[in-house]
Amino acid sequence: MTIEFKDYYAVLGVKKDAPADEIKQAYRRMARQHHPDLHLDKDKARAADKFKEINEAYEVLSDPDKRAKYDQIGPGWDALQEPAPPSGAGEERRGYHQAGPGESFSGFSDFFETLFGEAGTRGFAEGGDFKGDPRKGPDVEAELPLSLEDSLHGGDKKISILAPTLCSLCRGSGRRGNCFCPACAGVGETRQEKSITAHLPGFIRDGMRLRLQGQGGPSTHGAAPGDLFLRIRLLPHPLFKVSGSDLEAVATVMPWEASLGGVITVPTLEGPVRIRLPAGTHAGRRLRIAGKGLGKESGARGDLHAVVRIDIPGHTNERMEKLYRELREAGS
Repeated sequence: MTIEFKDYYAVLGVKKDAPADEIKQAYRRMARQHHPDLHLDKDKARAADKFKEINEAYEVLSDPDKRAKYDQIGPGWDALQEPAPPSGAGEERRGYHQAGPGESFSGFSDFFETLFGEAGTRGFAEGGDFKGDPRKGPDVEAELPLSLEDSLHGGDKKISILAPTLCSLCRGSGRRGNCFCPACAGVGETRQEKSITAHLPGFIRDGMRLRLQGQGGPSTHGAAPGDLFLRIRLLPHPLFKVSGSDLEAVATVMPWEASLGGVITVPTLEGPVRIRLPAGTHAGRRLRIAGKGLGKESGARGDLHAVVRIDIPGHTNERMEKLYRELREAGS
């Protein structure tokens, strides 16, 4: 018989190029929505079918090997021959096996079993424990907001994230006996706040990813946990603009300072510094202060560029007005 193609990406509501983390989030969201233990008796059968479909989709798309094999086929694949029913079976199966009293909702569709065979299912051991070869826990990605000052200093920084943790009730299996685990909604893990220490290098850029080995998602069978990838987001600064390893700041001067020159104060990440302003400086001139920018990969630092802005006093007295008039006459 012809076996219906199943669009696993559509089942989870993700695009075909969705990353593993997005697929996992979609699965967890839908698993909580559809698992039968959260539905009334009249809706349990429909919820169980939907939940099995969700589990089957995640079984394939969360496994790189199965996903690669699945991606090689499409809706127009040739009709597959349904595998012969096991001895002693009654009528042939169509779609999913309907779980009876006392059975778990772990059946897979004919499409899945034709494509992967029984070896493709991970299965559950008696008592609800997941069985199969130990696999490294999933990698996790989180955002790490940093001020420019923190990015400059580097070193150890304590942060708190909501990290995946193995469900203490079902030990990651997602099951309690023949039912879905009520604590994690069948997902096998929960999210808890976790404090970790990240070592920041002296060279940091916006969008950079830092890998913290072993700080990711847990494994269900004692294998190594996954890794945590921190994506750096540099926070906007009220005084500085970032351009690669260089910084830009505004140096506000008065008209007489711009004309006559002198010493002015310029902000830096380590505090204000005093520099000499050349006489006859025009608005927009860039004054370079070497080594006061962000860290470079070489270990050196970029530069700070102070852009001159000429301010005009908001209030003038009689003497100032007289001097301005004299300047106007002298310059005409």
